Amino acid sequence: MFRTMSSKKMITLKSLDGQTLEVEEAVAKKSLMIKNMIEDDDVMDDDVEDDDEDHVVHLRKVTHKVLEKAMEYCKRHVDEDENKVVNENELKAWDQDFVVKTDKSTLCNLLLAAYYLNIESLLLLLSKNAFHHKTSEGKKPMEDMRILLECQQ
Repeated sequence: MFRTMSSKKMITLKSLDGQTLEVEEAVAKKSLMIKNMIEDDDVMDDDVEDDDEDHVVHLRKVTHKVLEKAMEYCKRHVDEDENKVVNENELKAWDQDFVVKTDKSTLCNLLLAAYYLNIESLLLLLSKNAFHHKTSEGKKPMEDMRILLECQQ
């Protein structure tokens, strides 16, 4: 799971469709689910026979395309968690561009992935920028978002 690349610890993530993605540990840890798995050392997969595979974080509910998009968002936002100087206006513009340039189907899947991976800031971004509607009474926010995006469960 861990590999060092130019003094940064790298994490290998494996998507639903079996593809892997290597990202910096700080980027992966923007997902509270992945962070907890790493910190709890809960990344071993009992179903995997290949010794090389037991150091991979398996994410069985996220496709590679959507995982890449989620990690792109996390990479852009990792500096704010490390108390680095971040131009807030530039970050807001980048966030808006990120949402606008993402097709509706990918946004739907990204929303579900952000919920599954527990990336709170991405959920907040999607709810603020992609959906300018009030939450319907009696519905849970995730149900509203699925309806607004015309997502199928």
